[in-house]
Amino acid sequence: MSKKARLAVLHYALSRFGGGAKMAILQSIYLKRMGFDAELFYGGPIPADWRRRASSEVEMRPLPLGLPKSARNVQEIAETMERLRSFDVLLISYVICPFLASYLSKFLGSKLVWYCGEPLRALWEDYLSGTSYKTLKCTVKPTSSSFYGKTYSSIFLSGRLYDFSIKALRALDMKTVRSYRRIIAQSCYSKELVGRVYHLEENVSVVYPGVEPMEPLKVDAPQPPLSDYLLAVGAMIPMKNYVNLLRAFSRLPPGHRSALKLLIVGDGPLKTAIQSTIKEMGLKNVMIRARVSEDELTGYYRGCRFIVHVAIHEPFGLVPLEAALFGKPSIVSNVGGPKETVIDKETGLLVNPTNPEEIAAAMVQLLEDDKLASSMGMKAKERALKEFTMEASSKKLAEKLNEIIA
Repeated sequence: MSKKARLAVLHYALSRFGGGAKMAILQSIYLKRMGFDAELFYGGPIPADWRRRASSEVEMRPLPLGLPKSARNVQEIAETMERLRSFDVLLISYVICPFLASYLSKFLGSKLVWYCGEPLRALWEDYLSGTSYKTLKCTVKPTSSSFYGKTYSSIFLSGRLYDFSIKALRALDMKTVRSYRRIIAQSCYSKELVGRVYHLEENVSVVYPGVEPMEPLKVDAPQPPLSDYLLAVGAMIPMKNYVNLLRAFSRLPPGHRSALKLLIVGDGPLKTAIQSTIKEMGLKNVMIRARVSEDELTGYYRGCRFIVHVAIHEPFGLVPLEAALFGKPSIVSNVGGPKETVIDKETGLLVNPTNPEEIAAAMVQLLEDDKLASSMGMKAKERALKEFTMEASSKKLAEKLNEIIA
């Protein structure tokens, strides 16, 4: 029997647990099932239920940051680097610390594969969306302080040094990424971003992420009566576009607005600002739920009327596919990755994310035509189970990784 290829999956959840972290965990689990001797190197926050899920199927090891704060941190980095030498392939799933990525590219670059969601927005926002990278200070500084410490952050992300630090990190990131053995983008849109930022077109392929039923034995159960809320799921950061979502909700006809609730599931640095916006708009029927369990999220998907996911420049977007498993249609942005998974007027509706009136009109269309919403939801479910399962995604990813090992 041939020896199993050794695979290390590396992921760091920067400040919050989200879709990228879920995918990294599932990739390590599914690739191990497909014959790899896989281990998961993980850093950052992780809910208890996901930690139990991961540790029950793969060996988990801590992934350190690459900017040490103590002698102990230096030792942890050295030990991790030494252990990673024994693997055949190192799969950077979405994101890790850029300093650690730089070390790995220098010493283990021939083994490195990047499963790319998008370039690090803190560095490249102006290249990605045309908005200044400085607009992300509200997320960059708290994240940096929580992981690297207040000393580093207060010095290098101060007003005077902020531009210099970003430019230096851009140069480091550019050199790092261009040394990777291969890049696998999670969508055609992500591949286009890689070309735009790093000027790389060759050696970049596409493998879509996948979803798995959150309740494998219950997804096909009869749907309960529709509840009185619309659902939005995502971190409270600028790109998720919650302000325009709230503006759209406020533009619904009075009858709909008084009878419905908007449930937002998410947390993040803009939570306080979003709460203030809700108050300023006088929206008394908008609810926020932060840090929900997987069981709670499942219940929210099952009970909602439909999903509204109008993020700006979302590289892929797992939320519409997760909702589709429960027969729910989605209203999504007509830019970025979501338009690759949602077929307009068939499995959902595509809208201009910067146009609240257009978003509101799409909401009204689904609210006033239950037959249409139900038909779209069922077609979305069929498509998700046919084309976007975690098993199908992992098989394609395994093929790409085996090409490297061979």
